[in-house]
This record gives sequence, structure tokens and C-alpha cells, in this order.
Amino acid sequence: MVRKLFSNICLSRSTRPGRKRSVNVNRDGIAEHQNVVDISDVASDDLTPEFRVVLVAKKRRGVRLEKIYWKLLDDIAKRRGVKRSRLIASIIEQEAENPKNIASILRGFVARTLEDERHASASQNSELFLINLLQQAPLPAFAINRQKKLSQVNVEFMQLLRMMVGNMTEKISADVVQLTLDTPTEELFSRLVDSVSTHCNYVINLDGRQRRGRIKIVAIPPSPHTMLVGYIVS
Repeated sequence: MVRKLFSNICLSRSTRPGRKRSVNVNRDGIAEHQNVVDISDVASDDLTPEFRVVLVAKKRRGVRLEKIYWKLLDDIAKRRGVKRSRLIASIIEQEAENPKNIASILRGFVARTLEDERHASASQNSELFLINLLQQAPLPAFAINRQKKLSQVNVEFMQLLRMMVGNMTEKISADVVQLTLDTPTEELFSRLVDSVSTHCNYVINLDGRQRRGRIKIVAIPPSPHTMLVGYIVS
């Protein structure tokens, strides 16, 4: 369990001697920066057990825990604005009235916290990436979620809507647009598990006017995908 944590730990700690930076490009063309951990360096330092005393139900208890977990508990406590002793006390109180394996409880808490923070960070980065992806596209583009709801559109898409109503200065809200795809969204998501992009037909209805055409669909990382971006190609 200790070694599995380092894929998350490397995201929150600066590169130290014994660690190298590498860049991979995933199938969506997104650069992914990773820390390559020198396991021999980790084993001799961060994985060394360290004995400390904590308060459990107002009683002092000795806990033997790897150094990396004490460091991570320090980091989590600082981010939450509390003392580490107070954080540990609250963790133990939530788990059991008379916990026996305190070390396992603390390890589990650190693992869950890092995973939750990783997901939150990925979600924020995904939203920013989505906005940039749409605004930089030279074609009319939009983003929809699994519920087929428009979540983002770009300037070119709004200009297309104005062309449909015949007034390039009219203010139009994307909320009133009815966008229909001839392929179920779940099928599109399934296609994009093994493919970078796919295509389908669309129909836009706006103020009694209709436009039909074809779109190129890509999925937005991270996986599993929750958002699709469509580029109107015709």
C-alpha cells in the first residue's frame, strides 16, 4: 500500500535528488508530466518507520508509521489550517471509539485524502482545458455532458446561431438552442474509449429555424470521460 501511494504523492511534492521529470503524451494528445521515483532513495528515507506519540480518547498512544505518512499528515493539516495533533485526533474519533490499529487508520485516511484531492484537481484542470479547447477552435464548437446538456460554446458557435436567425447583432442565449444528435451520447462515449474521435450528424433548432450537418466528436480527459466536444464541420 505504501508504494502505491507514490503516484499521488509525486503530484504534491517538489522534485528531490533521486527523482527525474518525464513527459508522456496520451492518446488525446495531452502532455502528462510525471515524477519518476528512485525506489532505492525512497526506501532508505521516506519508508523508514518512525515512532511518535498521539492522543487517543485523551490517552497517549504510541504509533509506528513510515516517515512519508507523518509528512503527508503535516501537509494535510496545514492545508486545512489545523495542528497535526488535532487532525489525527479527529481522524481516530471518526473511525472508532477504541481503535486498535491506529497506523492502518492513518494510512487509509492519507490514501483517501490524496485520491480525493487528485480527483478535485483533475476536475478543475479539465474545466479549464475545455474552455481553452473551445475558444481556440476555428470552427463552431460546443461541449455537452452525458445528460445531453450544452455546457460551453465558443464565439464561432454563437455566430452560427446569429446566421440562422439572419441577424448578426442579435443577442442569443445558447440555453434556447435545441441540439439533437443522431447517435445516443452513451454510444459516443463508448466509441471514444478506444478512439481519439468519432463523427455523427446533428440538428439545431432555433426560433423556428433548423440546421442540419455533421460534427466531429472528441472526449475531454480525464477518463472516465464526462464531457464531449463537438466541432461542426458541415
